[in-house]
Amino acid sequence: MAAASIPKTAERTGLMARLARMEPFTLFLSGFILLYGAVSLLLEHGAGIIGFAKAPYLNAASYLYALGYVAAGLALNKVTIRFFLPHPTAILFLLTGFIAAVTGMLNGNAQQYIVAWSLYFVTAVLVFQFFRNPRTESGADTVVKLLYSPPFLAIALVFAFLSVFNKDNHYQYMLFEVIALYGMLVRPRIVDKAFGAIIYLLIHLGSNDGFVQVEINRASILAVGAIGVLYLLSRRHLVVLFFLIFAALGTIFYALSLDDETVETLPRNIKEAIMLMKGDNVYNHVSSYQRVYEGQMVMEDYRDATDAEWLFGMGLGRTVDMTGAADKTPGQHALLGATEVHNIHFLHYAIFHKFGFAGLVLVGGLILAVFGMFFADLFRGRLDDIALFFYFYLIYTIVFAFPASNFLIANPLWPAFFGLLTLSRRRKSLAASGFARPETVWREKQPEPT
Repeated sequence: MAAASIPKTAERTGLMARLARMEPFTLFLSGFILLYGAVSLLLEHGAGIIGFAKAPYLNAASYLYALGYVAAGLALNKVTIRFFLPHPTAILFLLTGFIAAVTGMLNGNAQQYIVAWSLYFVTAVLVFQFFRNPRTESGADTVVKLLYSPPFLAIALVFAFLSVFNKDNHYQYMLFEVIALYGMLVRPRIVDKAFGAIIYLLIHLGSNDGFVQVEINRASILAVGAIGVLYLLSRRHLVVLFFLIFAALGTIFYALSLDDETVETLPRNIKEAIMLMKGDNVYNHVSSYQRVYEGQMVMEDYRDATDAEWLFGMGLGRTVDMTGAADKTPGQHALLGATEVHNIHFLHYAIFHKFGFAGLVLVGGLILAVFGMFFADLFRGRLDDIALFFYFYLIYTIVFAFPASNFLIANPLWPAFFGLLTLSRRRKSLAASGFARPETVWREKQPEPT
């Protein structure tokens, strides 16, 4: 028996050793994808929870995982002293979150949501600091190599395939969409391009009453278009971009010329967008009117607001009454019922409701910083294919979140990607400035002997 147990012990030790040697971001991302898929499948098939009702549980699992990962990394001494010296932007976000939390408590807002959003803020800053200041030689190229390794592509393919025949996606939509697009556009291997195309197809297939059909939403169309523009800019295909813009405009004008009977045969989101552009009343379209209604409720909440509330918002945990909404789904699946719904679809309304003009300035500044980093790297010749993957994810998520704010606000992957990208850019800058090692910030490269 003792002899038989030795190989098992050695196998376990070997597995733990391999996990310990993995690049931290790679390990974090792998665990996140597996956890997200497992929890989603368990909620749908084990507890019978689907749709919007799954979101709180998926968010809780994702953020507890991220906090646990950071805590384990701190215990294992995986970060440098810089982790405890937050970036100025991180300090501003923590300060804004603290003011919003205090305001929410003073206003008597929903305590459950105050706790949840405080968790979002604190975890986002910790994750950003963690991946921006690793002790090991973290490399963005290692992350991309993992994502397009055969085992990982097989896992992604399985989760995407399972989601076709289930009610919900069992993966983070933005991440898998970016993996598919990057594989098709950037990766040189034919295998990666083929896997990317298959994953992309599976992402946009869904079952409805037993029939498999194409599904795509307007947020995804906008985000995919943004990725296309980034790719063409990175390759300096400006002429192609010029003609594609004209082709897009021509497609829009052609769609507007279609008769109503033809438009009715198109997928719901595309049909709704065309009808709205043709001047149809927004009240005739439940999905679009839902977002308008939420904005109206937010501004109505500000009717008797103080100057401080206009500046710093109504605080965390602020909710709106959705009993009068045409779309009853958000209210039906809200934790506190239809009279206290906290999720606002449009990003600017969601930020303004809880953080006021200060929040809009802060988030707007962060978004501009990401785009500024992209164009700075582009014009300085530092935009390699590895960095492009990170820009794809960050900017895709930003664009996608404009009509679906929760995908940015409650997303622990976004600060992780942002942190590793800023680390990579800092190392490139230090290497170009003549320092011996990117991690050695205060020691100049010694002159060579003459």
